[in-house]
Amino acid sequence: MANFQVFKSSTKNQYYYLLKATGNSQLILSCEGFTSKQNCLDAIKYIRERAADDEFYERTSSYLNYIFVVKAADGTVIGKGEHYTIESARENSIEMIKSGSEKAVVQDFC
Repeated sequence: MANFQVFKSSTKNQYYYLLKATGNSQLILSCEGFTSKQNCLDAIKYIRERAADDEFYERTSSYLNYIFVVKAADGTVIGKGEHYTIESARENSIEMIKSGSEKAVVQDFC
């Protein structure tokens, strides 16, 4: 299980979300920032809709650095995973999004 946490930066005047595992608060997915709360919530909705599609995850890697991003239909990055030192850790995070984002509770801290 996971939770989306939505919050507003006090310094940048932008809205952000974090997707965290409920048991250990592991960060699964984060974003760069949105100009409105609605845009942030729309990104969460889009992630939920596309989470099961393996092609939704753009994976890249270099020596001991495995990452992934998720993009909106227009190609804009709307989420990014952590940097992982092993490929299986990256894949585990993607599987957590696939299995947990649809039912994840949205916690509004704005």
